Amino acid sequence: MADKNKLNYWERRAVWLEQQQHNKGDKHVDVLIKAFIQAQRYLIGESNHMYQRYLTKSGLTEAETNQILNTSISPEQLVALQQMAKSVKDRTVKQQVKTYLDGLAIKERITKAELLRAKSYVVAKQLADAQLRESEPYYIDVMQDAYNHASAEAIIGQTQKDFNVYQGDTVPEINKEHESINFVDQAGKTVKTIDVVPDKPVKSFKEMGVQYAKHALNEPWAGANYSQRIWKNTDELSKSLQSLFTAKQMSGMSEHDMAQALMKQFATSAYQARRLIRTESAYMSGQARLKAWQDHNVDEYSLVAVLDFRTSNICRHMDGKAFKVADAKVAGKDGTYPPFHPFCRTIAVAHMTNAKTGGYRTARDPITDKTMRIPADTTYQQWEAMLIKKHGQAEVAAAEKKA
Repeated sequence: MADKNKLNYWERRAVWLEQQQHNKGDKHVDVLIKAFIQAQRYLIGESNHMYQRYLTKSGLTEAETNQILNTSISPEQLVALQQMAKSVKDRTVKQQVKTYLDGLAIKERITKAELLRAKSYVVAKQLADAQLRESEPYYIDVMQDAYNHASAEAIIGQTQKDFNVYQGDTVPEINKEHESINFVDQAGKTVKTIDVVPDKPVKSFKEMGVQYAKHALNEPWAGANYSQRIWKNTDELSKSLQSLFTAKQMSGMSEHDMAQALMKQFATSAYQARRLIRTESAYMSGQARLKAWQDHNVDEYSLVAVLDFRTSNICRHMDGKAFKVADAKVAGKDGTYPPFHPFCRTIAVAHMTNAKTGGYRTARDPITDKTMRIPADTTYQQWEAMLIKKHGQAEVAAAEKKA
C-alpha cells in the first residue's frame, strides 16, 4: 500500500470495484467460452464425418489419404458454408470471410481438404465476430464504472482535504441531488455533511460519454488495439486448425486423435481470449480512471497490489509507490501504471497528499486462511514480513510455492 496520506476508504473501494469488474469479466468470458465450445463441437463433428465416411480403413498411407482428400465436393456444400458465414456481422470480418470464400468459388473444383480448411477459417472468423460483438459494450461499461468511481474518489478526496475532515471509520457518500457529501458511520447515521462546491454549480458529477469510450477502445496500446488483438488471435486459431486438415496429418491420426488435437487448439485460443479480456479490461479501466483524475485536477496516484502469493514480482515491487498523473505510462515492467503484465491485478487510486486519513485494511493470511486486520498503509513487503514473523520463513516459503 501507499503512505499514510492515502485514503484507505478508496483503497477498499478500488479493490471492491476491481472485484466487481472481475465478476463482470467472468460473465463475459462465460459467454465467449460457450461460443468456443459450439465452434469446437461443429468442427469436430465435421472431422468425425470425414473419418467415418471416407477414412474408415485404418493404416492409410499419406498418398491414399491425399487421394481421398483431393476428391471434389458438390457445389451445394460450398453454398451451405456460404450460408453459415452469413451469421458474421462485423464489417471487417465479414469482408475477410467473403474474400476467402469467393476465392474458393472461382476455382474449377474444390476438394474435401479445402472444404475442411474453409470450415476452419469460417468458425475462427465467427469467433472473432462474437468477441468483437460482445466486447465493445462490456469494455464501455467497465470504463464508465471506473470513470464514475474515480470521479467520486477525486471529489470526496479533494473535499476531505479542503475541509480537513478526518474520515476514520465513516463512509463518504455523494448526494448528487443536494450537491453534497455525507460522511456516514457504521450505524448508517450521517455524522457530517459538506457542500461540494459552495456557491458554484457542480460540474463534477458528469459521466464518461459513449463516444469517448469508443474512441479510447480504438486507440492502440502496446502496439495494437483490442480488435486487432482479437483478429490476430483468431487468425492464429484458423491457421492452426487448417494445418491439421492435411493428408500428412490425417493419415497419422485416428478420429479420436484428431478430435483431441482440435480441442487443444480451441483451448489455447480460448485461453488467449480470456487473457485478452482480463488485460484489456484492466487497461480500459485504468485509462478511464486517468481521464477522471485529469478532469478533476488530481495530481498524483498510488498503486495498490493484491496481498496474496499470486501477485507478480513486479507488482509486489510497485505496491505503495506514488506517481504524477501526468507521468502515467503503461509500458509493462518499465511503466508506472497498470497493467504491468497480462492478468495484472494491481490498481491505481488517487493520492491526496494533504488529506487526513487513518484506519485499517484487511488481508488474508494464506497459511491460516483467516482475515488479517492491518494498518491501511501496509505495503506488500511489510505484509510478507508480518507473515514470516508469525509463521516462520520455511512455512511462508512453502505456502508461496503452493500458490
